Amino acid sequence: MSSTQDDARNEEQAASPGHKGHRAGLVGVGILSVFLLMAGEGEALAQQQPPKQLVEPGAPAGKPSIRVAAVQLTGYDKGELPREGFDPAGKVVGYLERAAGDNAQGETAGLDLMVFPEYVLGHIDVPGPETQRIAKAVRRAGCYVVVGCWEKLAVKKFANAILLFGRDGELVGKYYKTHPAIDHFEGEPAWLNPPVGRTREWFLANDPEWIMQAGQQLPIFELDFGKVGILTCYDGWFPEPARVLSLKGAELLLWVNGRRGIVEDFIVKSTTFQSQVAMVSTNQAYGGGTMIGQFPAQVVARAPDRQEALIEATIDLRRLRTARANSRNFRQRRPDLYGELTKPLRQNRPAPQPVEAPGER
Repeated sequence: MSSTQDDARNEEQAASPGHKGHRAGLVGVGILSVFLLMAGEGEALAQQQPPKQLVEPGAPAGKPSIRVAAVQLTGYDKGELPREGFDPAGKVVGYLERAAGDNAQGETAGLDLMVFPEYVLGHIDVPGPETQRIAKAVRRAGCYVVVGCWEKLAVKKFANAILLFGRDGELVGKYYKTHPAIDHFEGEPAWLNPPVGRTREWFLANDPEWIMQAGQQLPIFELDFGKVGILTCYDGWFPEPARVLSLKGAELLLWVNGRRGIVEDFIVKSTTFQSQVAMVSTNQAYGGGTMIGQFPAQVVARAPDRQEALIEATIDLRRLRTARANSRNFRQRRPDLYGELTKPLRQNRPAPQPVEAPGER
């Protein structure tokens, strides 16, 4: 047979399915051998370098877990002035008496923190008669207490204040709402819920948020069990404050509301997940939605809709701290990409600004 015939036969065999399969089989065996070799080396390496264990946080100065209570009650609405016979401070004292000393049972036994809604105490002096009554009850209960009011600062001037009482009844902290919930009007760019049938003058006369002194800080409060941050109502609709508080070390966020709409559980869940915190959210009874959230994205207690109630839950701080100490979410942040967060909105739509009441200049 000629060499030409041999070449033709070889080409024919190479082109045949059987020959292709044989050649592919040899390649497959080669790849499998390399894979097994690599797997063996990987297994040996894994035995030499076991996977990293979870970083355990150092022993906390306080408790590994705490018991918190959230109270849903009806106090003063934001535009209400004091009226005879209505005593929301007395309601607050009543709940604290349930948690006081040897009388505490079940839901109120061993509480570390009790949180009430926004501006339930109405327009008061701080300190004043209402805070003194509450302080006395706090001392008996032995837990931290958070409650909202309109703090009088000067004539026709207020701050939407959240008061923090220590276990000994002393006023140890105060937070002023940072995001005024004010509206746009005719001639201005509309937003989701434009006011209907109300003028600027009506809001100036009836809604203290238009003339209140807004807060300028997002403080952290160091309690004996850990670090706490506070948000007031509309503050919670912005993701940035919660994130800032968490990055500053807050393990527990208190979202204090006083609105006719129900508190949104999707905000509680997303905040606990993204910022890796626990969250206590309260609202007045006419709005509802009081709840307690635990990382990650879990609501562990919820008040019945639109009725006064006290709910409680245990928050596992050690588990939360372990999650935060091992957080990829924190370590893999890209602050170099987040500069837009600190710039004004790029639209021909000014952010709403509080205005001065007539005669305030």
